[in-house]
Amino acid sequence: MSDDSLPGFRPMALHALLIDALAAPESAVPIMIWGAPGIGKSAIVRQAAAACGVPVIDLRLSQLEPTDLRGIPVHEQGRVRWVPPDELPQAERDGARGVLFLDEINAAPPPVAASAYQLILDRRLGAYALPPGWILVAAGNRLSDHGITFVMPAPLANRFMHLSLVVAVEQWLDWAQSAGIDQRIQAFVRAEPQWLSVFPADADTVAFPSPRSWAFASRMLAAHEDWSDSAEALVAGCVGKQAAAALAQWVAGTGAVRRWLTDENAFPAGMPLEAQIEASRAILSAVRAGSLSLAEALALAERLPEPPLAFGLVEQLHELAGDRLFDEPAFSAWVAARGDQLPPGMEG
Repeated sequence: MSDDSLPGFRPMALHALLIDALAAPESAVPIMIWGAPGIGKSAIVRQAAAACGVPVIDLRLSQLEPTDLRGIPVHEQGRVRWVPPDELPQAERDGARGVLFLDEINAAPPPVAASAYQLILDRRLGAYALPPGWILVAAGNRLSDHGITFVMPAPLANRFMHLSLVVAVEQWLDWAQSAGIDQRIQAFVRAEPQWLSVFPADADTVAFPSPRSWAFASRMLAAHEDWSDSAEALVAGCVGKQAAAALAQWVAGTGAVRRWLTDENAFPAGMPLEAQIEASRAILSAVRAGSLSLAEALALAERLPEPPLAFGLVEQLHELAGDRLFDEPAFSAWVAARGDQLPPGMEG
């Protein structure tokens, strides 16, 4: 299965699609969600169901035998009746509406997956019928994801509407704020969004960055307000050494930037040009991450020794913040101190 062959859905779009399906289950079609491990496939299904106030029944076909879905035979009055498994939704027990979630469906061997054909297409399994208010949703990793997966048989694939879940950094950050994810991780991902989800090319890699593993890392950091080697080791166990090192470097850099605000000797007159360039980059990165305000960045820009770099930093801040930069009192202070470096049109 290739990502290029499917429509890409961001988390909020998938969430909305599932809510629409639950609102009109009579016209809904079975949905198959593809995506890399840890990007939130299962979580979005559960969040959409919770938003509608309905249950989710997670049926793992990979844990069943082909005969398990049909149930066990019961001899009654000279005939055999098949009793379906108790896990299947029952309206009187589970409610009139809900989600039957076939998670990791393509981890099931083909004979087991084939046993679900009738359930997925006809909403029936022998004498069993899925309640009318229930929708069918499945999810699975791609063959390229190094997981235990099988090629989905064409007859099964043709019973679904397929879509690919794609990572949306800004939506994850909104969720992370509401979920109480460690502020250092939030700031890092905001500044370095490429680290949110990095699927490993090496099949032997077991720890790698994903929305799920960053949430695990946040739990590990709960007891480490101050960054340390032990904190980095715990994070590395969740997201891998490279991502943990990048986070550690970011934390150290952010701390340095904030120390510059109170260090009168941070930008000496003879400061090497390369060091000033790195400082400008660190200031911009901290502003993007939300760990440094525009006013604070302008105050630091006022102190950069090299005039072209000072102006370049302010120009980049303008590109980042737009004309609201001119409303900052610190911008007026910068103009008063170094206004001769402003080109026409940047006077505010």
